[in-house]
Amino acid sequence: MTDRVGSGSSSSDMKIPSIKNLVFASVLSLGILAPVHADDDETPLGEEMSTLSSSLKKLRRAETTEEKVELVQAAQKATLKSLEYLPMIFKDLKDEAEKAKATADFKMLVGKSFVKLCELEMAFMAGDEAKADEIKGQLKDLKKEGHDKYTE
Repeated sequence: MTDRVGSGSSSSDMKIPSIKNLVFASVLSLGILAPVHADDDETPLGEEMSTLSSSLKKLRRAETTEEKVELVQAAQKATLKSLEYLPMIFKDLKDEAEKAKATADFKMLVGKSFVKLCELEMAFMAGDEAKADEIKGQLKDLKKEGHDKYTE
């Protein structure tokens, strides 16, 4: 909802956002790249990481290519969603240059994980279980690296 200033339909009409919309937008913007505990399932980042982990664990029981691809795609969605948040450890970084570098590194690790998930999806679609197993190992390595760097 907006309040209009002026009357008529002239091009000089301005729309001024209502206080309610400004407050709503401000609250939403607080969630963008907000530090959260990576290892706490009750935070947005923790929930996304939990979805990612759960999807990959369920691959062991998946029997069809379609089931495997669906699980990998769920992991991909969680991975992309996790880019909206930062690990809680970032709140302790006072130096802005250091925080910017750590943020870029975190996003790079998440990005690498997403690429590996896409490779995993392609391996399953090609029926290449050996390649899929190799990629799952690489994903575990990325998880370890991220947790070593960014969990408290």
